[in-house]
Amino acid sequence: MQDLRQDISYVFRTKKNIDDLKNTMKHLMAAKEDVQSKLDGKLLDNQRQVKVWLRNAGEMLDKVNQLLDEYSNGNCDAGSWVQNCYSRRKIGSKAFKLKMEITWLTAEQPEIKSKIKGKKIVSNLDIACSYLADETNDIIGIWGMGGVGKTTLLIKIYHQLIFDKANMGFDHVLFIKASQNSQLEELRKEIAKDLHLPFSSSQQDIFNALKTKNILLLLDDIWEPVDLVGLGIINPFRDDDDSTKLYKYKVIFTTRSEDVCTQMRASKKIKVECLEEDEAWELFKDNVDFDVIESDERINEIAKQVMNKSGGLPLALKTFGKAMSKRKTVQEWEDILSLLKNSGIEGFQGVQETLLPILKLSYDNLPKNIQECFLYAPILQWLSKDDLLELWMGLGLIGNFDNLQEAYANARYIFNILEKAGLLHSSAYDDVGIHHIIYEMAMWIASNCGRNWIVEEYDELAEIPIEHTKNWRFANRVIISGIKLVPNLSHQCYDLLCLMILNSSSLKNIPGRFFRQMPNLIYLNLSKSAIKKLPKNIKCLVNLQYLNISSTDISSLPKELVYLRKLQYLMCRDLKLLSKVEDSLLSRLQKLKIIDLYPFGWAGLEELKKLKKHTNIKAIGMRVVSQEVLRELSCLPTTRLHIEVKNVSSLSFDTLSCKDHGFLNELTIESCPKLEELVMNGSQTHLNYLTITDNEKLQKISWTDISPTEHFHALKVLFISECNLASFAWVLHLPSLALLNIQHCAEVEELFHVEEREIHQVSERPMFPALQYLFLVYLPNLVSISNFAVEFPQLSYLSVHVCLNLKKLPFKSGINDSQRILINCEREWWESLEWDDATIPSHLSPSHSTKFVYDASMMKHPSSFRFSMSEQI
Repeated sequence: MQDLRQDISYVFRTKKNIDDLKNTMKHLMAAKEDVQSKLDGKLLDNQRQVKVWLRNAGEMLDKVNQLLDEYSNGNCDAGSWVQNCYSRRKIGSKAFKLKMEITWLTAEQPEIKSKIKGKKIVSNLDIACSYLADETNDIIGIWGMGGVGKTTLLIKIYHQLIFDKANMGFDHVLFIKASQNSQLEELRKEIAKDLHLPFSSSQQDIFNALKTKNILLLLDDIWEPVDLVGLGIINPFRDDDDSTKLYKYKVIFTTRSEDVCTQMRASKKIKVECLEEDEAWELFKDNVDFDVIESDERINEIAKQVMNKSGGLPLALKTFGKAMSKRKTVQEWEDILSLLKNSGIEGFQGVQETLLPILKLSYDNLPKNIQECFLYAPILQWLSKDDLLELWMGLGLIGNFDNLQEAYANARYIFNILEKAGLLHSSAYDDVGIHHIIYEMAMWIASNCGRNWIVEEYDELAEIPIEHTKNWRFANRVIISGIKLVPNLSHQCYDLLCLMILNSSSLKNIPGRFFRQMPNLIYLNLSKSAIKKLPKNIKCLVNLQYLNISSTDISSLPKELVYLRKLQYLMCRDLKLLSKVEDSLLSRLQKLKIIDLYPFGWAGLEELKKLKKHTNIKAIGMRVVSQEVLRELSCLPTTRLHIEVKNVSSLSFDTLSCKDHGFLNELTIESCPKLEELVMNGSQTHLNYLTITDNEKLQKISWTDISPTEHFHALKVLFISECNLASFAWVLHLPSLALLNIQHCAEVEELFHVEEREIHQVSERPMFPALQYLFLVYLPNLVSISNFAVEFPQLSYLSVHVCLNLKKLPFKSGINDSQRILINCEREWWESLEWDDATIPSHLSPSHSTKFVYDASMMKHPSSFRFSMSEQI
């Protein structure tokens, strides 16, 4: 009976049910719009729950619209109600049920629980809130690369203060969005709008409205310093006004540049970093179809590879996720992975329109000369910081300089600008680091944004495709690697100014006609190829200013180089087959600034005398085989020296380079059989790398007028082998020493010996403040590393081999809980160690090997050694 009454109700109350449904639908639409507006651009704790609710709401609204169409088309209110009885009951029943479902769905509207992905960023939120809680007037800068989540962090701070009712006593919390070209007047209008003041309000009007209030200004995305006094936020006379002393102001701004933080006089700075891998995966899943990537193991595997290409950058993770959200099959995912490997991230739908232009704003904000400096760093990712600075010099990007110190200072200034802009970073060894997405952005700019650059890696391809070389006609920069043959150019490349053929170990020959096609070439780099000689037609490059043939198989320099009358840089480093350079070749090149033959090549005595007359010479690197040459070099600016003199008994540092213009960066003292003493004298050195090897009589280092810490303030890598030095205690406090390698010193019993009366004084100063790698190899009589406990606060790798009498490691008790030290050693030696503190072994990770292999190249690039070791272990 009740069912019958209900059916009758559906028939007679169809229109009312439809009207009720329409009203209920309006509530659902409003709720959906509200949720959507809060969801857009935000990360949520309950992201998936919200997305499911929005999907259900959308489906429900579709059902309502479909029913309304059916009601309208069915014309239930016209004609005989008997004729439409069935239709009325059906539609009325559906309308009633949909209304109930919508009412329930609206009631279940999810709470928007915004969140920040990443432990570091969550930590940053806590730090920012702690800064806001104190009673001081503060300016706080949040900085980091584009797309890293600075705005997200600022929004979270805002929400915590406004929506979570934790306003910390602020009367006004103002959130103002700036931009790259924001003007002070525009920002003032936004503040006036938030304060419900007229748009025309002046600085004084805003200040009058705020002067007896506690205020917080959140200023998002500034590119240049903002005049907070001009905005009316800060009164320069505030502290003199008794009426305002009880009120505080706080300003938090976001920027891509650390330099802007400094210019804004931020008393506190927060750097926002990229996400760790597990948190990046969670964010990626939030932006892609979660059910798809969980449905197939292969899709899940590919998805993680795609996610890794983001480098943990939140903006990239969102872009990649959205680009992949419509791909459902394994084949579609395989295709995008292949595209990603072959074409980079440009193959992703939407990347060029969204991600890359946003990141490019950081590049656009650089001065023009620094923009080009930047582009080389990501494209040549293998560069060390020194290599990069040298590259800029060779390309003429750092201007004229009187000496090498000045050139390096200018280059470091440029690097610091790029580092503070979040575009580059450097490691402890000064290896250049670039975020993967920044690399992709640089490639995109170089290839597509009005720059005629060609950058290709050929992976030992026998021959470059003809269609590739056609583009050389219009290129002004060509950077290629991994080739076996240079291309056969059938056309002149008049615009080509810079050519780099790098890391091509199968390239053995360059035909003479090749250089005829590029008459305006200024910069030529052929390093790390297998070429045995330069063709005679290199003389065609009459405009060439920079020539680099380092790490090739070239054994002599052709006399045709004398035709390169504009040549300023001649880089012939690590040419194992090179010996003496032909007399008069170098001295006839009147514009030479830098000559680097280190460590195998050298110039004769008469040639050096002629070079002394050149006012252009800024740096010389070479091998030294006689005392006469060594004396001559003391009047020249040396940068790298390999000293191998048979009859020298003592060496003084102040004679190794010109006192006024010297910039000795790298020094090797090898196979000097009569050498007994090194005298450390003169002023502080700029030395980064020092090798002392195969000097069996060397047993004394004298410090005459300067301490080791001052003398070697820049020394990063020290290698000592086959000498009779009794103690190495002088290295304990070197501020920049990152790698120490002591080998084959058969007589040494205690490495770091300090007299008892001096131990307290030595222990009070920081020991090994930067040391990360320590090698102790073939020290058969070594009994103790030191006669006191040594601190190694940065040590991450210790290699001990053939030190069988060493029974204890000198680590202090209470070693840093977060520190993990990898020990490479023989198993038997490790198991025989004695421990005074049983907790120390828990911080050490032994890796056992039966022999030690040392690669001298890690002296210059120890980070590559680090990565190779991690792969082996």
